Amino acid sequence: MICRFDRLCRATILAALLFSTVARADGIAYETKITGVEDSALQTDLKANSQLVKLQDDKPPATVGALTRRARDDTDRLTAVIEAAGYYEPHIESVIDEKATPITVEVKVTTGPRYTLTKVALTNQAGTTPPDIGVFDPAAVGLIVGGPAVSEPVVGADARIARLYQIKGYPFAKVVDKHVIVDAATKGMEVTFVLDPGARARFGALQVDGLARLHEAWVLRRIKWTAGTAYDQAQVDETRQAMVSSGLFGTVNVAPVGPVTADGTVPMQVKIIERAPRSVGVGGSYDTTEGISANVSWEHRDLFGGGEDLKFTATGGTSDNSLSATFRRPDLWSDNQDFIASLIFDDQSVKAYDSIEQKAQVGLERHFDPTFSGGASILAEHARVDEKVDYRTYVLVGLPVFLKKDGTDDLLNPTKGYRVALESTPYLRAIGSNLTFLQSKLTGSWYDQLTPSGNYILALQGTLGSTLGTSLDAIPKDHRFYAGGGGSVRGFGFQEAGPLDKFDNPIGGRSLAVISAEFRTKITETIGLVPFLDAGSNYASEVPDFKGRIALGAGIGLRYYTAIGPVRLDLATPLNPRSGVDSPIQIYVSLGQAF
Repeated sequence: MICRFDRLCRATILAALLFSTVARADGIAYETKITGVEDSALQTDLKANSQLVKLQDDKPPATVGALTRRARDDTDRLTAVIEAAGYYEPHIESVIDEKATPITVEVKVTTGPRYTLTKVALTNQAGTTPPDIGVFDPAAVGLIVGGPAVSEPVVGADARIARLYQIKGYPFAKVVDKHVIVDAATKGMEVTFVLDPGARARFGALQVDGLARLHEAWVLRRIKWTAGTAYDQAQVDETRQAMVSSGLFGTVNVAPVGPVTADGTVPMQVKIIERAPRSVGVGGSYDTTEGISANVSWEHRDLFGGGEDLKFTATGGTSDNSLSATFRRPDLWSDNQDFIASLIFDDQSVKAYDSIEQKAQVGLERHFDPTFSGGASILAEHARVDEKVDYRTYVLVGLPVFLKKDGTDDLLNPTKGYRVALESTPYLRAIGSNLTFLQSKLTGSWYDQLTPSGNYILALQGTLGSTLGTSLDAIPKDHRFYAGGGGSVRGFGFQEAGPLDKFDNPIGGRSLAVISAEFRTKITETIGLVPFLDAGSNYASEVPDFKGRIALGAGIGLRYYTAIGPVRLDLATPLNPRSGVDSPIQIYVSLGQAF
């Protein structure tokens, strides 16, 4: 364009530039497509590492040129991701279609052949064979010869190889180098790890540092090794875990210190920082049927210097008000065996009944290993129950026993493993009562990571309950089984998923069967969505006979992940509601997963 009027031309150009700036103030909208990748796990990792994908919504580029630079910068980044997955001949081409609406960026990927891990060797710094601790099996450290030449297991094998020697008497073993050869001719990878085993040693003198209130004898009872025996890192780790799980310490460090001495022993140190002995906790929950509930607790740990624990908890809410006190004394008569005593005063008002109850219980809990425990106790309870049609006052004496196995990786947010718990209580005749019956409940849950990232978890749970030895009418309503609510069949009111009487009050049952399934997806580091499906009911029979209606509920949950566990918000609806009885929506809010 030839501009005859210089001032007018400059004004036109400035206006055009101003218009362009205003029009693109929010950046250029675009969409990213990664094509050519058949490996679903690799596809997920590419999207997670691509700046094109990460920034397309929050920080769109101002110009097409900036978008081109962003695509170009992604090439090296995505190439590294592809090679880490075992594809060492990748090709990446980014094609930008400016005519599409929005603009499309297609990242065309050709992965090439996937290389295999052909050899894993172990040597020392002198190039000779390390000390013999048995046949070295690469699979034991996560390396599969003949499998994909993925980089993550190779990187992670350093610590695993060192540990093989640390549990066999070499406290200071470490991998100091590794040589990786990627051969394009054979499409294979060879890895040689260079190990510095250090000196072999036996457990030596123990020093405990940092004690303020706790008696040293409590620490010594949790030492899992014997002085003079061969060093074993597994026993060191088990000792540390035993101390951490007590809740008495803010910091626990258990490690060998200094060099191996002339007599072949290595000194050991337990270095700890005790937590403040007293603490206050608060919590709360909400669901549509039970309403709001809040609790506050006061706890004193290490009451007399032996790890004793005293805890008072008060709960107040729409349907339940209670006060409880629990005392735990560890190592009674034997290590890993706790004495427990508790008192509970409870005033409960739910649709099935109103009750005022007092309980006293004393017993023993045994920890067979860090994941397996059991216990037995004596329970005395007195209650006055308004069963909506009549009042009942009773005294019961029970002998509760339990076995519990927890093989999961996290208490409040398990992502893998399983849990099984069996509880059984025979109730015996007592003052003012002719009741004698046996009540049991079995609960199992299973968790599976569907992807290595842990962003997709399948969670399943099942519960069975049974009452033997008496009729349904003879069992007080507060001792019957019920289905429905936030910890049962969601979508139905608390205890309201099973049969109802003519006043639409829950009847309860002698038995129970409930199953639940959740698909836990993590959208960001702090936000997750959980679609779920629950099914179950309670039954008048001694064991579930599955006769009659089975309640079905489904919904969607929101999880906000915090340092102390996920905050749960579930919205659920009954799939087979009873006309005029079941509400269309139930809301549940609490801390921790549903199971």
